[in-house]
Amino acid sequence: MGYLIHYSFHNVRIPASQVTAALAAIHHLYQPEMVERMGTATIYDHTTKTMKKCYRGGHLPPSGSFATLMDALQAWSLGSVQQSDGGIEIVEYRCDKAGNESVLFDAIAPFLDYSCNPRIDAFQDNNEHWRHVFMDGQHRQVPGKVIFADQYPELFDSLET
Repeated sequence: MGYLIHYSFHNVRIPASQVTAALAAIHHLYQPEMVERMGTATIYDHTTKTMKKCYRGGHLPPSGSFATLMDALQAWSLGSVQQSDGGIEIVEYRCDKAGNESVLFDAIAPFLDYSCNPRIDAFQDNNEHWRHVFMDGQHRQVPGKVIFADQYPELFDSLET
């Protein structure tokens, strides 16, 4: 498995009417039972002297909650912009690999604007490709495949030599 991941976001928008609900869903990820079930990493707890599950990315601020959805997305290394109508669009990944972002994508999937056909293309440094697709309130990760023109010339207008 490689370590550098590049995400390309396509129409991943949360309408203004769903911003509060999406933020609540992200906060729900931090309930102890959710971290235990969904956590993708471990951290040493100096108080209990035990290892506890956590998320590799998306740490809660000291206040215990995120002030805005954009703050929550930024904690997961996702850049977003606020649209003129109050909606939020995720536009960039500001990290090389923070953790298992699928946990976050699962949480926000029910709140996306599906009329835009939202998707996220992912490319990894070991030539793996996949796509995060969102349909009917759910998130799926679909493996990808690179197709070269010399292997499937019928898919291309012409082959350059």
